[in-house]
Amino acid sequence: MIRKHCLRILALAAGTLLGLQSVQAHHSAVAFDKDKTVTVSGEVTRFVWRNPHMAIVMDVTDNAGNTEEWKIEGPGTTVLSRYGFNRSSISRGDDITVVVNPMKSGRPGGLLTAITLADGTVHTPGEDYSAAPTPTERVVRTIPSLLDYVPPPVGETWQERERKTRPAELPIVGNDPRQTGPGALDPEHLAKDWPEAPFDLTGTWAFRGEREWGENYGMYEFKPHPTWTEKGQKTYDEYLEYARAGRHYREPTLECYPAGMPRLMTRYGSLMMLQYPTAIFMVSRLNNEYRAIWLDDRQREPDAGRDWNWNGESIGHWEGDTLVVETTGFTAENHLIQQGVFTGKQLRIIERIQVINDGNTMVTEYIMTDPEHWVGEWRHVKFRDRILNADVREATCLPADNELLPGA
Repeated sequence: MIRKHCLRILALAAGTLLGLQSVQAHHSAVAFDKDKTVTVSGEVTRFVWRNPHMAIVMDVTDNAGNTEEWKIEGPGTTVLSRYGFNRSSISRGDDITVVVNPMKSGRPGGLLTAITLADGTVHTPGEDYSAAPTPTERVVRTIPSLLDYVPPPVGETWQERERKTRPAELPIVGNDPRQTGPGALDPEHLAKDWPEAPFDLTGTWAFRGEREWGENYGMYEFKPHPTWTEKGQKTYDEYLEYARAGRHYREPTLECYPAGMPRLMTRYGSLMMLQYPTAIFMVSRLNNEYRAIWLDDRQREPDAGRDWNWNGESIGHWEGDTLVVETTGFTAENHLIQQGVFTGKQLRIIERIQVINDGNTMVTEYIMTDPEHWVGEWRHVKFRDRILNADVREATCLPADNELLPGA
């Protein structure tokens, strides 16, 4: 049953409605009319909680019963969290009211400046990247590319310019409430007396495909398979039907979705790693994906505030000569373990990482559980070998390019 909502459009001068401090517009800001605001009430059909932007899709029905789909863009999760906003703030089916800068094209959509949630809570996140506003502050927004150029004072040096634009306090202290402690690369944090690591993964690592023994060990896949749940078996059977017919079955990376964990670690191509006492950072050749393993005894982010992404949140510790990493916080959106095996929020991955062959081979035992898709633990061991003279280069996934590939 379609709920009827009142469509209220209020063309208001910028600055008369909501308190948002002056900010710099993001890349898509030129599409919005910053001199107007529009108020729309409707029913949420989709909510995307993600960096660098959140998105709301809602059905808006006018008094005549005509329903129109509106798409709303807002800031990312880091900004929203500062306002007490989190993933559970909005659910499909919620009745909400949003205030937006409308599209210049006239299409139904806009840039979020305020939102009233189903429970009556009001948030005014806008695009603000600093402190929360007061209700009386004026909305002042600028699009740098549309500003007229005004020459700086004659003879001004870069040193004078730096002093003029310098923040009131340095270093800048972040205010994301999800960050409960120091950043992994904060100088004072790095300088603490951390335990000495038994090995250093800094370097570039190639995946060992074991191609000659693919039927035994699965190459890029995990074999043998566990016992599937009814849901897992249905998906895998559908995949086999497609594969035997020579057709792709729901391969998200063809649409440039991240490979995600564990495929980030078990796909072709190189991984470049930088190890610090507080974290290990990885960049993959596969679409330049990023992963961090935190080693500084931090607490996990609460479920309500976390991003729920494809690589999850990885926290590691040392047990003798083994690095033990637990990763949770995964998204269920187009997230594959391997071909035909989807996973979601219940996925939990334990990695037990060791180094052999004089520091040139990384051995990782994967212990994966996901009661929604399979029964019990799914275990497997994979190898990566250190590779020299082979830096990771930029490799960007573009949907338009993928459409040109005959096998896509």
